[in-house]
Amino acid sequence: MSKHAYLIMAHGQFEQLKKLILLLDDPRNDIYVHVDAKSRHFNQNQFERLTENASLFFIRRKRVTWGAYSQVRCELELLEAAVKDYHDYYHLLSGADLPIKSQDQIHKFFEDNQGSEFLSIHEGVMVTKNFRDRIQVYHFLQELVGNKKSDSLFFKIEWDLHKLQELLRIDRLKNSNLEFQKGTNWFSITHALAHYVVSKAPQIQKMYKFTKCADEVFLHTMAWNSQFRDRIQSDSKRLIDWKRGRPFTFRLKDFDALMNSPCLWARKFSEDIDPNIIQKIFETFYAN
Repeated sequence: MSKHAYLIMAHGQFEQLKKLILLLDDPRNDIYVHVDAKSRHFNQNQFERLTENASLFFIRRKRVTWGAYSQVRCELELLEAAVKDYHDYYHLLSGADLPIKSQDQIHKFFEDNQGSEFLSIHEGVMVTKNFRDRIQVYHFLQELVGNKKSDSLFFKIEWDLHKLQELLRIDRLKNSNLEFQKGTNWFSITHALAHYVVSKAPQIQKMYKFTKCADEVFLHTMAWNSQFRDRIQSDSKRLIDWKRGRPFTFRLKDFDALMNSPCLWARKFSEDIDPNIIQKIFETFYAN
């Protein structure tokens, strides 16, 4: 029997998170969850004995900031917890994701594609200045800046530091022979690649600390510059709508499109915006 590990990064909407976990409650799955330490009203006791078939683990909570190294650190700690046991695949999800296929269909897909690494890579994008700036210069205050607006004090200081580094021609990449790649940070990877990434944790921290949005770069670059390159399928199997939002939050009217998608999971959903689509997907796949 194949075994999969689900790695979930959550920061709120905990009733919705419960539904996600229940949809993953399958004896072929282990579930590892990190809840942002900034999140209030989280009661882990409410999740005790939630699953009947899958093993459910919560890793130690830490503060996670959008675009900062803490996002990368969180992914690494989830992987570190999961690779202690062998799993055929490791799937990174957010707490706002839902499966749009049954567990039988998901496991069948990965059995048919065993050995492939599913990373959505946007080839060539890192040659543009906008994306190279994410890691080429130091973003010392990103843990404080996060996604704050441009009129915030920390943003203004960070921008001034950025311009100063340009004047000084700071280039963290000038001695690197890596071919950098970027893509969505949500992935499905094999045990071999997951173990390889965890083994490189010190190097990852050295290279990507004080960067911006490196969660979309570090794993893709590592896989691309390794023996795993030929195994990459540039498709995360996640349905994400960037045309209607950043990303768009699915509604009930999107149900048919979601069910007809070849993807395995979709993001994102919100119980505050449309709880009906969450409930309908839940009723479609739970205990079926």
